Amino acid sequence: MRILTLSLALSLGLAALVLLIGWLLPATREGRAETVIAAPPDRILAVIADVKAQPDWRAVGQVIRTADGWQEVTPRETITFVTDEMTEARIRLRFASSAGYAGAWEAVLEPVAGGTRIAVVERATVPSPLARILSRLMFDPGEFATTYLADLKARVER
Repeated sequence: MRILTLSLALSLGLAALVLLIGWLLPATREGRAETVIAAPPDRILAVIADVKAQPDWRAVGQVIRTADGWQEVTPRETITFVTDEMTEARIRLRFASSAGYAGAWEAVLEPVAGGTRIAVVERATVPSPLARILSRLMFDPGEFATTYLADLKARVER
């Protein structure tokens, strides 16, 4: 009985420690990336705005148009996007996931010699302390932003 009580106390203490660590982690994370794409801003904007074609050039399952944006559907989650601004100079989106996080994505497009510099920043907020820990173990927002831009560059330049 004493071993069972001690085991239970240790398990509860470990669970409390994990939750405390999660609470201490910032709820919002940010990923940034930039590249130069050999194309004018209007062509880059056209590729980004053609959300129905995104499964052809990036790792996204299905895209469904909605009244004010679109949804990306994968086996793990559905992410709903709403467009706040979409011009040749700036694109701003808000998103919310069925997995419990939400945030904003912004791209700034600047004509430069040889094409367009595109800089993106994505901020995602994870309210759950346990999910904050898991998201840090399983997802790197900077790597995601870099991969997105590499895929976008390949699509626009081909």
